Amino acid sequence: MRARSDYEVLAKYACELRNCNQIALEFANRDATRIKSGKNRTGYSELKLFEDYGFGGCYGLGVIDVHSNFIEPSELVKKRILYAAKIVKNPFRIYVNPDCGLRTRTWETSFKKLRNMVAGAEMARKCFR
Repeated sequence: MRARSDYEVLAKYACELRNCNQIALEFANRDATRIKSGKNRTGYSELKLFEDYGFGGCYGLGVIDVHSNFIEPSELVKKRILYAAKIVKNPFRIYVNPDCGLRTRTWETSFKKLRNMVAGAEMARKCFR
């Protein structure tokens, strides 16, 4: 897994961004692909930095790794969202998206990834009702 960004610096200043109500962050690229990854989804641990520094906006939460042809099962997407929701405390501040664009993936792979992303988000949403 390759981390694309150092979020320590961004998290420190994110709460000072004016007119910014959502930031989109890649996390799936950093995370394990196993559904059962214990209680710790390592790829999402840095999300806590933003909360600790007081970012009050919404998150575009990367739940799909765009640098891999691995098709994330919807159950894995659900687990990633639920883990992030525990950190953020308010699931309504979370919007799911791929880590970035899928232009380096084939149409077939992209479609499967996005289909499972939507299904996983629906599964997670049911946990908040």
